[in-house]
Amino acid sequence: MPSLNEANANRLQRLGIHLPEVLLPKTGTDLSKWAVVACDQYTSDHAYWNQVDSIVGSSPSTVRITLPEIYLEQPGVQDRIGKIHAAMAEYSAQGILENQGEGVIYVKRTTAHSGTREGIVLAMDLERYDYARDSKSLIRATEGTIVDRIPPRLAVRRAADLELPHIMILIQDETKTVIEGLAQRVSEFQLVYDVKLMQDGGHLSGWKISDPEQVESLLASLEALLDKTIADQKSETPLFWAMGDGNHSLATAKARWEETKQELASKGESKDSILSHPARYALAEIINIHSPGLLFEPIHRAVFTKNVTALTEMVLSEPDALVSPIFESELQTLLASPQGQDKAGYFDGQAWYLVGYKPSVKKLPTAMVDDLFARFQTLEGESRIDFIHGWEDTRKLASEGAGTFFTPVIARERLFAWVQENGPLPKKSFSMGHAEEKRFYMESRRIVR
Repeated sequence: MPSLNEANANRLQRLGIHLPEVLLPKTGTDLSKWAVVACDQYTSDHAYWNQVDSIVGSSPSTVRITLPEIYLEQPGVQDRIGKIHAAMAEYSAQGILENQGEGVIYVKRTTAHSGTREGIVLAMDLERYDYARDSKSLIRATEGTIVDRIPPRLAVRRAADLELPHIMILIQDETKTVIEGLAQRVSEFQLVYDVKLMQDGGHLSGWKISDPEQVESLLASLEALLDKTIADQKSETPLFWAMGDGNHSLATAKARWEETKQELASKGESKDSILSHPARYALAEIINIHSPGLLFEPIHRAVFTKNVTALTEMVLSEPDALVSPIFESELQTLLASPQGQDKAGYFDGQAWYLVGYKPSVKKLPTAMVDDLFARFQTLEGESRIDFIHGWEDTRKLASEGAGTFFTPVIARERLFAWVQENGPLPKKSFSMGHAEEKRFYMESRRIVR
């Protein structure tokens, strides 16, 4: 009898996905200690990660087989990476992880801020992914990819037997035909985990979908959505899978796959043999951009400089902008409205300004602010930009030697069309939820033969 992947080979090839053999902790594992938030969260909060370490103790945990990025540039990182690989080998030897076989995991996550969001865990075909600005691949970045961030992450993946995803990829499904309907069918699926997450992470449940008819039904709904996307975008090279979170993790997986292909080719392996290697794929959770449980938020900017006055003068003399004074409350309301999509705000600790860009300027407000900072940095070398979540957290930095910029978040219904037409947004253009709402590690997958 053919495997699920063999039986659905043509359909999966068209969709750019693979049905993964997911590994989950064996029965009896304390999942509240196993599941830990994405490694790229709380990157300056040592207290958070110290508390995670205290909660976990000696229990099996994903914190032992991932690298929290707070440690990425600290002394001893190579020793830490070595311990990660050793822990992966130990968990495998001890039988901590059990193979669930080919299939899809339907995920339901409930948090205090956003309510319930649903997703499905798939393996993405890295042959169908390209993060270049001019990419027309089926799987695409939505924000700029900083290639300098890939090498340290690649050091972790290079010698790893397992991958654990915090990647979240978006589909545009206004009528909610693919994921949301699964909630009514959970009695048909096998519950494989159900856990209250640590550190205010909410509740996480997962069901395995592995019955051939159930899988076929899900793939058919994805294909129908792909057909609709092609028609809506009027393109045979549509943006179908759009990066939400974990952009640099997927870019790292791509880099490792390209290395793997070269390594195998140098050993004389055939093309078919190479393309069957598990490193060709990367696990990700797929989420509908129209999910009511998916919170889209802006990411503001703070420019730290010894000469805020000069920064203010540059803002006021910006040639492509119309700058006018505004009350903070008015600015906050405007940036949250459809009319504020092409505007930004600036506060230097003394006065608030509305920065409206001319219609001829085909850039998002985040790009305009980043460009302005780049020009300012040329004049004022001792300056840096930081990306801040939250209005109040940004505002207070004006009292700490920063000129602060406030930007709108791109409307979710605009994201796919914008990226398809213009390429990725500037880095840090939007955030999906609060830190504690980011993906927690649960599933893993073997990426070596």
